[in-house]
Amino acid sequence: MLGGFGNVKDADDNVKALAKGMKDKAQTALGETYDVFDAVKYTTQVVNGTNYLIKVKVGDEKYVHIKVHVPLPAKNAPNQLLEQEKGKTLADPL
Repeated sequence: MLGGFGNVKDADDNVKALAKGMKDKAQTALGETYDVFDAVKYTTQVVNGTNYLIKVKVGDEKYVHIKVHVPLPAKNAPNQLLEQEKGKTLADPL
């Protein structure tokens, strides 16, 4: 879908690694510490790079949503945590 987010998919190894790489930044932004930080679902949006909206399991029945921007390779820039929301459930839509 041009300009919008696509269909929600199960997190693959690449998305799980992307989420893990944002754990420290997400914890700082949310003011919480998590023993578990496992991506379970995601959707993408093609922009000047790719935005990933990821549902991350952080405990029993506890989830957060994070939005991560992955710039185009030519930009040679780091991934950025754009947004984060806590208090989510598995049933909450991305």
